[in-house]
Amino acid sequence: MNAQPKAKQLWIGLIEVRALHGSSDILEDTKGAFVNIVTWAANADEYKQNAELIASKLGLFVAGVENSEPVEIRRKKKGAFEEEVEDMISRAQDNPNAIIYGTFHTFEKDDA
Repeated sequence: MNAQPKAKQLWIGLIEVRALHGSSDILEDTKGAFVNIVTWAANADEYKQNAELIASKLGLFVAGVENSEPVEIRRKKKGAFEEEVEDMISRAQDNPNAIIYGTFHTFEKDDA
């Protein structure tokens, strides 16, 4: 028996990124950032792979993924999204190759 591949759907999550080589144009001299990413994926692993793909193109690496889940599930739990996230979802809706990222919220140091 062949299992049918899971259909792709829009996913959202909060990604922690850090600079690949000490500093980046996006992060400047900060330690890292958190950013929402919306992309098409069949599961959490594929979502993370897409996040890693766009991060590497920006000179960053994914240090962590928080709350990744299909957009529709998040919408049922939380209701409407803030305007920036709704715009990201709208832009990705008709593009199955979309990997849309929002505002980078930088932080200066680790909370260790």
